Amino acid sequence: MLSLRTVLVVCAFCAICRTAIADVIYNVTLDTTSLVGHPAGPFYVFAEFTDGNGIGDANNTATLSNFTFGGGSALGSPLLFGGASGSLETGVTIIDSSALGFFAEQFAPGLQLSFSLDLTLNNDSGGTPDRFTFFLLDSSQVPLPTLAPSGDYFFGADIYSTGPVLDAWGSDPSRAPSVGNPVSIGAPTTTLVSGVPEPATIYSVGGALAMLSVLRPSLRARRGMLGKARK
Repeated sequence: MLSLRTVLVVCAFCAICRTAIADVIYNVTLDTTSLVGHPAGPFYVFAEFTDGNGIGDANNTATLSNFTFGGGSALGSPLLFGGASGSLETGVTIIDSSALGFFAEQFAPGLQLSFSLDLTLNNDSGGTPDRFTFFLLDSSQVPLPTLAPSGDYFFGADIYSTGPVLDAWGSDPSRAPSVGNPVSIGAPTTTLVSGVPEPATIYSVGGALAMLSVLRPSLRARRGMLGKARK
């Protein structure tokens, strides 16, 4: 029969080993020096959020805020679709309340573009994750060419409860935008600002604590037996 101590330890271990995370925040930065004065401008920030199961279950949100342009500026008049709202000036929120949601707004580039990205982390049913994707468009609303395997995006995040799976790509030097020469933008840098330890770390720490709780009574019992043996 399981003791109360054992039951409590198992429950605590299960609680510790949950890998669901409420949200995670990154700082994202792109070097946009090559866009300054480029004839393909003005450019657009374009953020896309797709619902993994395609029904618009509204179980995840992407929030973009704290935009800085390194000497450039937002130009206003955002384009919104699906669960998107806001602007570069006030912050952008996209909820996966439709199969596809997106935000677009023109900006005058400076030396770099940076922003904070907050993603909620809930699994979608069916196995296909929700996905956030970030593009830069030229004045013709065509994505700037990148080295991404498909879609000419600079940054993407597949959303899982254990944490997002990120991928980042630089511009493609062999392809030009709608007007002018190819641009030179390295892969965006992403810095984790807020989140939790990796699932493996949680399991290791939780496992150690649980094992310690179970072993303590056993160690005390062994010491008692050794004490009796010495008498």
